[in-house]
Amino acid sequence: MFKRQVWEGAPQLKRITDFLSRKSFDGFTSKDLFIKQIVKKGWGQDIAALSNMAEALTNLAIQYPQQMPKYKVLVQEVARRAMDKSVMPYNNKSLMTVKNFGKHGYYLEHMNIILGACGRCGVHDYKNINAAISRHLVDLSMGQNFHAPLMPHVKMRWSADQAAIIYSVWLFDQNYSTELHHDLKEKWLTYMSRHMTHLETGLFETEVMRKKDYSYEPRGCAIAYLIHYMSRFAPDVAAKQWRYFNLCMSTNLAGKKGYREYLPSYRGKWTPDSGPIVFGMGIAATGLALNAATSVGDEYTAEQLKASVGGVIKFCRWIDHIPLLSKVSRIGTDLLASAIYLNAITKINWYGEISGISSELSLSFKQGRGSSHTNKNIKVLTKGAKLLC
Repeated sequence: MFKRQVWEGAPQLKRITDFLSRKSFDGFTSKDLFIKQIVKKGWGQDIAALSNMAEALTNLAIQYPQQMPKYKVLVQEVARRAMDKSVMPYNNKSLMTVKNFGKHGYYLEHMNIILGACGRCGVHDYKNINAAISRHLVDLSMGQNFHAPLMPHVKMRWSADQAAIIYSVWLFDQNYSTELHHDLKEKWLTYMSRHMTHLETGLFETEVMRKKDYSYEPRGCAIAYLIHYMSRFAPDVAAKQWRYFNLCMSTNLAGKKGYREYLPSYRGKWTPDSGPIVFGMGIAATGLALNAATSVGDEYTAEQLKASVGGVIKFCRWIDHIPLLSKVSRIGTDLLASAIYLNAITKINWYGEISGISSELSLSFKQGRGSSHTNKNIKVLTKGAKLLC
């Protein structure tokens, strides 16, 4: 979507390749991940960062096949670090020896995406473990609400993570000509449509077990995350969610486009998932929306968001050299932020699949018809229901 000069020489690419080139690895530090300054265990952002690295590097490998050997080595290194004892939730010395993957859906979804990236780059050493994890994730998801548990002692199950789970199995199917994801995808989409659709907006709700007040709400970081993954295995549904997301949660701050973390009607607080929220605009929601925009092929919105996110990154890089402020700057420069941004600006379809957004829809955003007016009541009709944003 973006031309080569946009990412070539990008500090995010250098930071990631430098990180993967370190000879020793004993886990992520507080310099690698901002969250480690607050939560020592990292809130799962270590495996999420590695997952986005794998996607970004695979984007580059596909676009420049003559450099495939270089990127193949880097993607393999991502996999190696994802299997490190400091990252994986198992006591085994090797992921290959784990006999029961358990209720670790969050780790496994990202691990499986990494293995899918390896497969797409022609690294088939992990095919057996990739198949085992894929089958386990499908079995884990086939419960009452078609959402897998994400951690053994956490009752919440986020719709966005289930989209990532299905995407990870879809990657295995694409790489090895199987259909493991198909039945789960259909059942999950049906459940989401019937039981997890926010009546006032048409957006998918956040958390299926209803353990939090915001469980019934669409959240910016979750919707953007969900759209990115769903754009591959259910492009039409992802495009529709993207449209509602723009209608109901897009906003502007100081002339810069961004996305709300919560609807104006809901009073929510920032969380480690959302990052800071400034006058309603979510930092994570906006950064993840750039990734979603390139996934659905909305070039116009992607350009707007790149300008917004790029400005925040430049500011963070500038204060990175100022004592005391350097810790704050990592919100926009750490490995997770760098990997998500690089994934967004290098985006390419891995298998030549058609993007979920239509040219008509993309044009409507360009002409301003799809931009947000969250201060006004925008009326959208879908399946006979009136949606008020």
